[in-house]
Amino acid sequence: MTHRADSGPWLRTALGIAALVVFFAVMLVVIAALAFSVKVSGSSMEPTLSTGDRLLVDPFGKGEIHRFDIVESTLGDREIPVVKRVIGLPGDRIKVRADQDPPVVLVRPKDEDATYAVDNPTWAGRVGAKVAACCAEDGTSLPGGRPAAWVTVPDGSYWVVGDNWGGSDDSRTFGFVKEAQVTARIVLRLQPVGGLGRLPDRARLVPVEK
Repeated sequence: MTHRADSGPWLRTALGIAALVVFFAVMLVVIAALAFSVKVSGSSMEPTLSTGDRLLVDPFGKGEIHRFDIVESTLGDREIPVVKRVIGLPGDRIKVRADQDPPVVLVRPKDEDATYAVDNPTWAGRVGAKVAACCAEDGTSLPGGRPAAWVTVPDGSYWVVGDNWGGSDDSRTFGFVKEAQVTARIVLRLQPVGGLGRLPDRARLVPVEK
């Protein structure tokens, strides 16, 4: 009479190995998420982002930046990275009238004759004291009550602004952001857990009638 070999030990061993593989896979995902993430500090991107939010970044997607993407970059000579929204792309023309709420940000995309207004609902009610028109040749706000003027975003540069218009130091203060200053494109929010997922993006271009 023959007896089947007891498969219990082998099954337990296989299950144990599988559990270890799953555990290490999960740990690798967590470590990778932390390594490729940034934590928000400050109010410049409210209400879209708040202090303490942890964001997953794509450091390899810097060459695929589109209008209204949220990016991590440095500003001017500052080495501390910040998170802002891209409004102007290379070759675009930008003009800003900020003496009203919300401000009127006009864009003439590269190689287009049409003029568009940026509709970003987060700017409403957040103008505050930042009512200076834009833009000077370097992309900053115009001094001394000068009227709004068109400026062209240089090749290899972007014009960025925070969603919290009145509480953001951005291109209006530090000028255009060069491609080399963009460290990553924001992919999604990791924390808080209740906010996990893609960031809300209601900004859009609206044609301006002539």
